[in-house]
Amino acid sequence: FALARSLVGKDNSVSMLIDVGAERTNFFIVDNGIPVTHRSLQMGGHSIDEALAKLLAVPIEKAHYLKQDLSSCGEGIVSFKPFITLLDPISKEIQYNFDLYLKQTGNQGKRPEKIILTGGSALFPPLIDYIKKTFPLRVFIGDPWARVLYQEGIKSVLDEFGPRMSVAVGLALRNFN
Repeated sequence: FALARSLVGKDNSVSMLIDVGAERTNFFIVDNGIPVTHRSLQMGGHSIDEALAKLLAVPIEKAHYLKQDLSSCGEGIVSFKPFITLLDPISKEIQYNFDLYLKQTGNQGKRPEKIILTGGSALFPPLIDYIKKTFPLRVFIGDPWARVLYQEGIKSVLDEFGPRMSVAVGLALRNFN
């Protein structure tokens, strides 16, 4: 509920939230601002670190920092092709979740509109690029600060660690209308 509160708010469209954590990735379908499904895949940021370490023949600690550096480069800079074995299960899970949801009674005519990524590894450019290539929906990094007032001068700092703060911001927004 906290993720939906901070990233979806009062948006009534059907959305998928993908929370890419260190050890697992969680998939939520949100309809009318309420999470209605949840599934989890045991693959997360640590798996990306391991793939980078293997690809570049560097220690895993160094690969973690390289992933963070690459995350600040933006989309289209790093090819997703070396990471297909990691990204393909995520893509299949997204499709499975949408199929499962749309086959439920009352959901047949609904149309998913967007995929919102959050979590520490959501900024990894190959992940975003691959999901955008695979699904004809709006795909973007969620902004938990969109419903929060803050000084404009700190926007760049908030954007940098925003995906890691989505749950905390959503919990803080509880009981606010």
